[in-house]
Amino acid sequence: MKKKITVMLLCACMSISVCTGVQAADFSSGDSDSKVEIEFQEEDDSTDKTESEDAEDGLFSDGSDDIQTGELSAIANQIAVQVQSQAQDYQTKRQEARKVIDAREVERRAQEIKEETTKIRKEAQEAARKKAEQERAAHREKIAQFALQFVGNPYVYGGTSLTNGADCSGFVMSVFKEFGYGLPRVAAAQYEASQKKDISQLETGDLVFYGAGGINHVALYIGNGKIVHASTAATGIKVSDYNYETPVGIGTYVE
Repeated sequence: MKKKITVMLLCACMSISVCTGVQAADFSSGDSDSKVEIEFQEEDDSTDKTESEDAEDGLFSDGSDDIQTGELSAIANQIAVQVQSQAQDYQTKRQEARKVIDAREVERRAQEIKEETTKIRKEAQEAARKKAEQERAAHREKIAQFALQFVGNPYVYGGTSLTNGADCSGFVMSVFKEFGYGLPRVAAAQYEASQKKDISQLETGDLVFYGAGGINHVALYIGNGKIVHASTAATGIKVSDYNYETPVGIGTYVE
């Protein structure tokens, strides 16, 4: 680089010499002024070399730093894009998972509501059944208690008066009439018109029928193995064990 600058200076000096008429020999005569000038030029050449090299380092750099910076920026941008894409994918999957979870939760809750509704319905039905049974039992008990208040009143064949006297079928017919039931007049007809039951199903308010060779007596079952009936003229209306004679049939008019 130094040689290149020196040649350029020499050429410049020769050009100046031609223009001013100075001989080349005079330019290179070797006097001290010329030498000093040349040495000065050489010193400047060193300085210029440094500056030139610095300039060349700047102007004619291979650009590796810029290329690396650009590559890093490109990589950073690519990573940012990937991260954003992954974040979007994550949010999408998260929303989809949330929907699945919500759907399952809705299904689970619907099943719980269904089970709760079924349970409540069964409990309500059971409560209604128990209430109906209680009302039914209470109604039957009311019939029995009503009949018991006439215990001790007289037996009268063909009679239907609860106070002045009645026979067995007249007594039963008159008791049930107070509760809105219309029974036939005689025991055999009462049995035929009743709803038949097995003796194992005997309940308060049912009718127990007796007779040998045919039904000829009827009594009202009042529970605990007892009946109330218009027995005979000698005993009137009284309470007896339901099996004081062998029953031949059980019938009811009460639900």
